[in-house]
Amino acid sequence: MKDIRKAAEERAAHPSSTPVGSSFETERQRQRTAVGKQFDALAGTRIRKISAMTDDDIGAPPRKLRVAAYCRVSTDDIEQALSIHMQKRVYREKIKSNPEWVYAGTYVDNGFSGTNTFHRPGFLKLIEDCRAGKIDMIITKAVSRFARNLLDCIGYIEELSNLDPPVRVFFEQEGLDTSAQTSGIILFVLAMVAEEESHMKSEAMLLSLEWRFSRGRFMTPALFGYDKVEIPDGFGGKRKVLEINPQEAKVVKWMYAMMLNGNTAEDIAEVLTDLQIPTGGRRKDGSHNTNWSASGVVTLMRNERYCGDVLARKTY
Repeated sequence: MKDIRKAAEERAAHPSSTPVGSSFETERQRQRTAVGKQFDALAGTRIRKISAMTDDDIGAPPRKLRVAAYCRVSTDDIEQALSIHMQKRVYREKIKSNPEWVYAGTYVDNGFSGTNTFHRPGFLKLIEDCRAGKIDMIITKAVSRFARNLLDCIGYIEELSNLDPPVRVFFEQEGLDTSAQTSGIILFVLAMVAEEESHMKSEAMLLSLEWRFSRGRFMTPALFGYDKVEIPDGFGGKRKVLEINPQEAKVVKWMYAMMLNGNTAEDIAEVLTDLQIPTGGRRKDGSHNTNWSASGVVTLMRNERYCGDVLARKTY
């Protein structure tokens, strides 16, 4: 305590001209600094060591490029699922039809946002295989499909270009190949546009929710014990509402009765699992999930909709 007091007295006697808190960078400042460094790096000349050719290399046929495709959609709608399957087939056929290319696989992220690469397993696996030297070239639909975050897009492109051997990326929609000398500045601008587009879409969705809530139109997510049905909205269209599912409603009532009798969430989950009661979700193979967890039971029983209420903005 004496040491702290002594240091405080010295700072008071010799005040610093540096504003308080100026040594702490905000996240936005760090992003601006990183973008500036990336932009400055794009203007320079990349120098890469090229291995000397041996006698065995002279006269040998050129090595075929190992080409991989990357596909991503941000939602798991039926239309998007069809888009993913079409992209996979088109890219596979396109790569295999080129005699100078070797098909290295298709990496897919279905229902993942492009604003954060940490939540895209397909993209991370693609980058990992590039670092392992398994891929020479990546084909993707557009810059926005590759990444909607400016720092991520430029950073990964720089990393791939500096690998040995380098990995090039071709964006079909923009007709941009990162191996070209002039691709750096163009890619920087396109990535910036993709990030701003994502930001504008996010703002539009938030405004849409504000408009819905202000008029009492709340979201209707799937809920155990209910079915989602469409009814006329009175304006020539339809809207979805919850309708009681008699079989699942019995399970919900039983769960509350068990809780009132002093049973724990673990007890309830164990009985439901033993009885093979579907949770309402599905496994990866499409079958009904019957494995209940205590946390799932607690989440279900805390839902205010079972009491006839609707509470918005529970998460943000």
